[in-house]
Amino acid sequence: MSDTDESSSEGAETVFRQRAARYEALAQAEQARAQQVSFGRLISFLAIVVFVSAGFSQDDPVWLSLAGASTLVFVGLVLWHARVLGRRDEAGYRRDVHQRHLQRLGAEWVELAPSGAIAPGHPYASDLDLCGAGSLCQRIDVSHTVRGEATLAAWLGAPASVETIAARQEAITELAEQLDVREGLEAAAAREAKSPRIDPAPFLAFVQREAWVRGGLVAAMFVLPLITLGLFVAYGIGKLPGGVAWGALGVQALLAFGTQRRCADAFQLVAARRGYVESLARMLAEVEAARFEAPLLQDLQKRVSVGGKPPSEWMARLDRWAGFAELYTQFPIHLVVNVAVLWDLHVLRQLERWNADVGEGLGDAFAALGELEALSSFAGLLHADPDASLPEVVSEARPLEAEGLAHPLLLAGKRVANDVRMPAARSSALIVTGSNMAGKSTLLRSVGLNLALAFAGGPVVARRFVTSPLRLRASMRVDDDLQQGASYFHAELTRLRTVVAEAGAEPPIFFLLDELLRGTNAKARHLGARAVLAHLLDAGGCGIAATHDIALSEVADERPHVRNVHFTDVMEGDEMIFDYRLREGVVRTSNALRLLELAGIAIDDIRAADT
Repeated sequence: MSDTDESSSEGAETVFRQRAARYEALAQAEQARAQQVSFGRLISFLAIVVFVSAGFSQDDPVWLSLAGASTLVFVGLVLWHARVLGRRDEAGYRRDVHQRHLQRLGAEWVELAPSGAIAPGHPYASDLDLCGAGSLCQRIDVSHTVRGEATLAAWLGAPASVETIAARQEAITELAEQLDVREGLEAAAAREAKSPRIDPAPFLAFVQREAWVRGGLVAAMFVLPLITLGLFVAYGIGKLPGGVAWGALGVQALLAFGTQRRCADAFQLVAARRGYVESLARMLAEVEAARFEAPLLQDLQKRVSVGGKPPSEWMARLDRWAGFAELYTQFPIHLVVNVAVLWDLHVLRQLERWNADVGEGLGDAFAALGELEALSSFAGLLHADPDASLPEVVSEARPLEAEGLAHPLLLAGKRVANDVRMPAARSSALIVTGSNMAGKSTLLRSVGLNLALAFAGGPVVARRFVTSPLRLRASMRVDDDLQQGASYFHAELTRLRTVVAEAGAEPPIFFLLDELLRGTNAKARHLGARAVLAHLLDAGGCGIAATHDIALSEVADERPHVRNVHFTDVMEGDEMIFDYRLREGVVRTSNALRLLELAGIAIDDIRAADT
């Protein structure tokens, strides 16, 4: 059954559970087989001991022959055991991929590793929970490399062009159907368990080193061992005194010891090939083996083929010489071999030749791998979330229209979707009033996160979503900074500067404002909020402003493209019910006093005094 058939015939959650169960059963079966093989190894080893003892004690070649046969059996079982353990681990990696997918579909997604980082001062990342713990990145990120994590955060934090968005959407649509490819890519990366993210930077540090073994050193490392060997042959047949041969070997030893430190430094940078480099190699092999139709995916596939050679070829060459380099950890064998043939210099020269052939394109290959991981993260959201769809991002000015819009961080079964339509493409706003906890801030974050997804080229959590290019800006979450001596009001003004800065530039600003100027008195708050809103609208911006200030809704009477919408609540006995449905008009009720009463605070005297 193909990925497409499997995903379309059953829900994504069912597919993930079935695959996780299948790989778990396979891992257990391989573990049982590994125990059997391990027992066979023990029996064959004991047989070797018995047969060798009997052979030497009885001077019987039959027993020694049986010992030799037992040795062959033992070696074969060792190799077989390694393969069985490899299959067991592979099944475990693939099982874990689907278990993480199940976490993303449920409330356990917050237990996944936090993802993404954007520099402080970003115009909307912190307000919308774009990166870090409890963020959009944490929910959707399937990357296992530093490049993949950084690429996903960068795309969500910087709108792409309409053409780039279209290319990414085409790639995401194809990847969403290729569950096997995404599973293989993530399972390959999971082999490196020493750190949460695979960072190729230390390896690239070796690749970018200037070649050191060159010129006269190359000639010396080839000629000296031959001369030394010839002198020892002459000494052996009595043609030369031994001092000459041993003197030549001494010169060779000085060269080996004099270059050993530099060689060891280089080898240590490659020594982790059994970890992250091996994982990267397997990931690259998965990309090489995939069949892609989308132009962007084909381009990424070409970028991992450095110098026109596929990753399996140039990584196998590296693997071979990096394996030879590990001899430097095997004392005293390394000492003898290195002095005899200048082993380290020969290995380092081959590694430096690999750098010359491959090194320049390696950084771009790993960058392409990171981009593919970011696309896979979006594809996973499109494939698994029943409410996800691809937005329509058009070049011509169009007002934002969203049908069935919901918050991407809320569980699919618990979301309440709303339709959001801006009155016009420019100089338009929705003023959202409503009760406390009724859904105003959630609506703003729903719109903001989905806009960030759309402009990154990803899917949105909406039935239909149409927009033209916008510059997203938000002022929703402001904290005072006691160490810097900044009051809440001052911190909010600092935040507002990022919203209103270059408000008249292109493309137009889309603002998300939640309870503007909370750090000052009611009159100043009302006048300031009106001034900010007027400034943004006059500059051609559009957006949504949530407020408890009912008087701010009067702006809709003064401007043609400003509309009032609201959330409300219903009291059923002592219980306050929210339906989180967006309604037209201005809210007519307030639940603040009722919430105080439910908290056990008497307010009758306050009401009487107010009357």
